[in-house]
Amino acid sequence: MKLVSFYGNLLYQTDQYSLIKTHLSKIADRMLEGVQDNQDFIFREINNYHIDYLGTPAEELKKIKFTGEDCRTTIPNEYGFKNWQIVEQLEDHYDHNFEKAVNFLVHGDFKELKKIVELDPKLVTKKSKYGHQATLLHYTASNGVEMWRQKAPLNLPEITNFLIEQGADLNATMKVYGGSFNTLTLLKSSIHPFNAGIAEEMINILQ
Repeated sequence: MKLVSFYGNLLYQTDQYSLIKTHLSKIADRMLEGVQDNQDFIFREINNYHIDYLGTPAEELKKIKFTGEDCRTTIPNEYGFKNWQIVEQLEDHYDHNFEKAVNFLVHGDFKELKKIVELDPKLVTKKSKYGHQATLLHYTASNGVEMWRQKAPLNLPEITNFLIEQGADLNATMKVYGGSFNTLTLLKSSIHPFNAGIAEEMINILQ
């Protein structure tokens, strides 16, 4: 994914940042560089998360002179916060084990995911410190979370079964799209599991 290549380690190395707001500020600054470089994938990120330009074609967005303020409107929404003012007021620190577990999950690194959950079993019931408050199970839906984490590795059914066996709550909800939704509901409207050919198996597991 070009988006991941562009942001690079800035996305994954959350352990280098104590406060979430500091990290998101760095991401917003990097997004502005992408806008200035006229990168298509950045405009797709904007039309997914900027509340004033949802669904606007990238070619139309390129005609607009976006600013740092626009980036600070886009990034909070991607991470489940209503606006940048809320981000600025955050004093929350990252749960670094949770972030590592999410990264292992979306990359299909089942071996490392099992290791970290065995060391910290409470991870399966914890919620993200981001505004959407997703659990690890919600990330298996590949929907409603950070754009770069919406992935469906082929071993996702195996990972999902493992999380449920370890105590993940099928009925837990996350905050997204103006409401609260469980994993199954989000998965049914996600294109990624269908493209990967695992949607039917995932639905059966989550029902």
